[in-house]
Amino acid sequence: MKFKTAIRLLLVSLLASASAVHAAGGPMNEDLSAIAPYAQKALDAGKQGDSAAFVKASQDALIQAQSKPFSAATQRMVRQLKSAVTLGKEGKVDEGMKAVEEAMTDMKKIGG
Repeated sequence: MKFKTAIRLLLVSLLASASAVHAAGGPMNEDLSAIAPYAQKALDAGKQGDSAAFVKASQDALIQAQSKPFSAATQRMVRQLKSAVTLGKEGKVDEGMKAVEEAMTDMKKIGG
C-alpha cells in the first residue's frame, strides 16, 4: 500500500514540475508599447531611403528595448535591433529593415 502512495506522490510531483517548466519558457506578456513607435519610424524611414533617420529610430527602439525586463525573448529582440543599427550605419537599410521587422514580430509574441 505504501508503494502505491509513493508512486502517486512521485507522479504528482513530476506533473507539477513539468507544468512549471513549461510556464517558465512561455512569453511573459511584457508591455512593449514604448518600443513599437520607434520601430515603426525606423521602417517608415527605411522605406523612404533615409538611412540617418532609420539609424536614429532603430537606436531609439534599441534603447527602449534595453530598458525592459531581461528575458530570452527581449534579449533576442535587442540583438535584432542592434543588428538593424549596425546594418543601417553600413548603408544596408533593406537588410536592417528585415531585422526590425523580425524584432517587431517578436514584440507581438512577447506582448501577448
